[in-house]
Amino acid sequence: MMNLSNKMATLLLLTSFTVSGCGASGVVKPTDEQNAFASVAGLGDLAADDESFAPAFVAGSVPKNRKDYSERGYEVAGDATFDRDTVTVPVKIFGRVHATTDSERRGGKTSKVSETEQIWTLIRVADKWKIKDAPLG
Repeated sequence: MMNLSNKMATLLLLTSFTVSGCGASGVVKPTDEQNAFASVAGLGDLAADDESFAPAFVAGSVPKNRKDYSERGYEVAGDATFDRDTVTVPVKIFGRVHATTDSERRGGKTSKVSETEQIWTLIRVADKWKIKDAPLG
């Protein structure tokens, strides 16, 4: 299940790909900022399994506690700072994300994590923003 910030990031990316209007047509390339923000906002969904989670990170930077990342939601909480192929992003990390697996639903589990804000670092690797450092708090 996608949380509101993930839905917003997905919608932003989808709407940035096409331009419509009087006589305008074509594809618009998303900005670096949009791509970096999508990498942050989508991490909760990607953390559902190793095959999706690991590629979101720079090689050698994949956290061992993937489950902790899957129990939280993420949204950009301010202005990003770009320095060539590196960006630092203030990220709001929130808990109480609803259960996503059948066994969690039967048990009525939700995450009990409080809200925090951290600074994450992303690196551009082959024209994609990958997470280098993503502390949870």
